[in-house]
Amino acid sequence: MDPLRVTHVVFDLDGGGLESLVAAMARRLHGSSVEMSVVSLSGRAGRVGEAIRPLLSHFEVVRPARGVSMLLPWSVLTAIRRTRAEVVHLHSGAWFKGALAARLAGVRRVIYTEHGREHDDPPSARRLDRLASRMTTNVVAVSGRLVRYMSDVVGVEARKVRLIANGVDADTFAPGTHSAALRTSLDLPPNALIVGSIGRLEPVKAYDRLIRAVAALNVTGVTRPVACVIWGEGSERAALTALAESLGAGHLVRLPGWTLAGAEAHRTLDLFVLCSRSEGASVSLMESLASGVAPVVMDVGANAELVGPALTGQVVPDGDEAALRHVIGRTLSDDEERRRLGLAGRAQVAARYSLAAMVAGYLRIYRGEP
Repeated sequence: MDPLRVTHVVFDLDGGGLESLVAAMARRLHGSSVEMSVVSLSGRAGRVGEAIRPLLSHFEVVRPARGVSMLLPWSVLTAIRRTRAEVVHLHSGAWFKGALAARLAGVRRVIYTEHGREHDDPPSARRLDRLASRMTTNVVAVSGRLVRYMSDVVGVEARKVRLIANGVDADTFAPGTHSAALRTSLDLPPNALIVGSIGRLEPVKAYDRLIRAVAALNVTGVTRPVACVIWGEGSERAALTALAESLGAGHLVRLPGWTLAGAEAHRTLDLFVLCSRSEGASVSLMESLASGVAPVVMDVGANAELVGPALTGQVVPDGDEAALRHVIGRTLSDDEERRRLGLAGRAQVAARYSLAAMVAGYLRIYRGEP
């Protein structure tokens, strides 16, 4: 039987949770009955794209003309045709343009995944999304909150919306010993406790909250030095560096850039912190939980849902920096409690957020199954 040809359309493949999921699907589907291709709309392959290129049937990089491509996305249409797609799978940032291009290319099954929204969209954006949804066979939301948002706020027909939770490879992301080489490369005090995260250095991630908490804890918090490591890139790099210096914590804050060794990075942490102003269903949080790292998260998006009922004490109110600092300090002060929290987080991911379950859910939609 011929393989099913599925083409993913993304805005970019440089780094982030959405990009990690596309890469995980490429690895899982390689050599299977699904032939996977990717179209990137950013004009570049990106670091994640280059890593998975050998696993793909086609990898097309385009940069649609601004404005006119909303009426006739010719470059996207042409790229989709080159992949000979039977199914087009769109992702956040590529919905309307991708859906229009797919339909003009004659593709009959068009899937869209909403990975998360940073804010409530203005009415004009919702109207554009509703138009896109009419060209879309199924709309997948990655959390219960997003299911409700897509149907109740955006106005997508409820019959089209499905929930497929993000998943992670719990064999790759698993508890283990710290990488001595990675720890040495960070050039931190050997007895430091490391608090950190993996994500875009953008305002929505609010890493300034984490840096302020770490700086305060080194003054009045725990007995060992507390260091902060955030892997990622973005427009806030200079501002975050300047903030750390102004708080006297520059020698304890590291921003190493994106890493392809995500599993090693998570295992280097004593505590994973997600202090965003908004989230969808964070892949980096799930990866860290699977790695057995104790979490502290702000109560936004699906964060509380992801950590589960056993870890409700690690969820702090949205925007409450005093509570964030308190829970980080409390968790760092008890090694045994951190170990218990890490085990509970891993059990939660293993039970509810497996990569195999996520891929199986998408395969059912690709094949038109209920």
